[in-house]
Amino acid sequence: MHNRLNPRYTFDAFIVGNSNRLAHAASLAVAEAPGESYNPLFLYGGVGLGKTHLLHAIGHEGVQTGLVVLYVSSEQFTNEIINAIRYRTTEEFRAKYRSVDILLVDDIQFIAGKESTEEEFFHTFNSLHEMSKQIVICSDRPPKAIVSLEERLRSRFEWGLIADIQPPDLETRMAILRVKADALQYRVPDDIISYIAGRVQTNIRELEGCLNRLMAYQQLHRTNLTLDVARAAMSSLGNDNRESRLNSRQIAQAVAEYYRLSLEAMCSKQRDKHIVMPRQIAMYLIRQETQASLLEIGQLFGGRDHSTVLHACEKIERALTVNPTLRREVIAIREQLMRE
Repeated sequence: MHNRLNPRYTFDAFIVGNSNRLAHAASLAVAEAPGESYNPLFLYGGVGLGKTHLLHAIGHEGVQTGLVVLYVSSEQFTNEIINAIRYRTTEEFRAKYRSVDILLVDDIQFIAGKESTEEEFFHTFNSLHEMSKQIVICSDRPPKAIVSLEERLRSRFEWGLIADIQPPDLETRMAILRVKADALQYRVPDDIISYIAGRVQTNIRELEGCLNRLMAYQQLHRTNLTLDVARAAMSSLGNDNRESRLNSRQIAQAVAEYYRLSLEAMCSKQRDKHIVMPRQIAMYLIRQETQASLLEIGQLFGGRDHSTVLHACEKIERALTVNPTLRREVIAIREQLMRE
């Protein structure tokens, strides 16, 4: 029942630094003794800082010890309760969520203001907590800052431990880049690692994006990897690397053109095999190159939900480490985008 845990998101693969030490230690404690240490464990922080990674890592530990683990986004939880009410299957819904040993909930802030969802989650929380089953919740902000969240839920979220994750410091950013480069089998000199880590100070996803950009730039110009080359590759990011010059539709259009598809077909709900992979690549690239949320990306591609987009991005990310053909195709698309 563990619902698509990402095999790459383990404790061994998590880079620990001053910015995430408490969250990591608390997650380890929860994984080693579910329901005993901190219940609930509430992790919060900005986009791309490792909250979801820790959720999955806890899940993997639970699965390995034979526990029933369920990972769910708040959007998925909401959709399931809506369907349960519509089709009169609320008992099955409750049985599913209240029979787990570890419940992992991502982006809990999105349930705020949704009356039926909050009501059901309140009772699910109580049921699991009374049985000493572990609950781990992630959000982009602490409970007290989630506007319009029911007070009874807010107070329960504060029962256990609240741990924040801050943007990584320079040493942690360098360690993350080294691990990512090694995973891609991409040899990057230390001075370039240091340079990128100095330029990108916000989140891990942007670090990965800069590494991918550097790889594409080097391939495009067929040059040795030097600090000057890295500076040239990063120069297109402008003074603020958080502001991409590309938008979601531009990226989707470039992917569609590369695979000789119409943008309409790729953004539709068609499930033809020759459309699915390009669509997933487009989702991955949009998430890497823009500040679009998972929900916004899903809207562009036929109204798909948060979890579908996340699954697509994770699938492509995994495939890039083992599929040289796919890696070449994605690099070629990046090169085309850099020319525009």
